[in-house]
Amino acid sequence: MTVHGRRALVTAGSSGLGTAIATSLRADGAEVFITGTGPHTGEVARKIGAAGWAVADFTQPGAAAAAARAARETLGGIDILVSNTGGTRAAKATELSARDWDSAYRLVLDSAISLTNAVLPEMSASGWGRLIYVTSVGVVKPLPLLHLSNVMRAGVAALARSLAAEVAPHGVTSHVIAPAHIDTPRRRSLAAARAAAAGVPTEELERRQLATELPVGRWGRPEEIADLVNHLCSEFAGFQTGQTHVVDGGMTST
Repeated sequence: MTVHGRRALVTAGSSGLGTAIATSLRADGAEVFITGTGPHTGEVARKIGAAGWAVADFTQPGAAAAAARAARETLGGIDILVSNTGGTRAAKATELSARDWDSAYRLVLDSAISLTNAVLPEMSASGWGRLIYVTSVGVVKPLPLLHLSNVMRAGVAALARSLAAEVAPHGVTSHVIAPAHIDTPRRRSLAAARAAAAGVPTEELERRQLATELPVGRWGRPEEIADLVNHLCSEFAGFQTGQTHVVDGGMTST
C-alpha cells in the first residue's frame, strides 16, 4: 500500500516543499527524479538518493516538457507527477508588468499543462497514475500581494479538477494541494514583503499572523505536506480524486 517501486517526477524538488516531498517519496521506496533551477539541484538529488535530476527554468518555453522527457528516460516511465514550482513576484497589482504576467503564466500554469501532457498518455495506457498539483491556499482565498500566484495557481487547480472525472476510469487520480504558512524560505520571504508593505518589523508581523491567522498557533512543517502527498500517491487513496486539500493550520476556517 506504499509507493514502493513507483516512479515519480517532482518538479522544484531542490528546495522547500519539493525537497520534502521528494525525500518522503524516496524514503517510502519510490524512484525519484527532481528538477530545480540552480546547480545545487544535483547535490540535493544525491543527498536524497534520487535516480536523476535536471536544471530547468520553467519560464522558458519547452523547459517543462524537456524535464519530463529527461525523467522518463532516466526512470523508464513516470507513474507519479508532482507539479510544483517556485513562487511568483509579490507586488501590488499596479506594479505588475505584462512581462510579470507572462513569466508567471509560463512558470506556474503552462508548466503544469506541459507536464500533464507529457505524462498522462502513458499513465492512462498503464492503468495507474497519480497527478499531484502543489498550489497555494490562494486558490480558495486570494492572498494579498500575490495576484500572479492567485490567478495562475487557480488555473492549475481548475486543470486538476477538470481532469479528475476524465482520467479516473484509467486508474489515474488528480489532486490539488493548497498549503499556507508552511515554514519554508518562501514563507519567510513573503512575510518580509508583507511587513515592508505594512511598515512593521517582520518579527512583529509574524507574531500577528500566529495570533490572528493560525488557530493552531504554529507554522506548518514541510514534512506535513510530504506525508499528505505520500498518502495520495499510495493505494490507500485509490478511491480519492478531484479534491483540493487545504493545509493551512485553520487559516481559512476563521
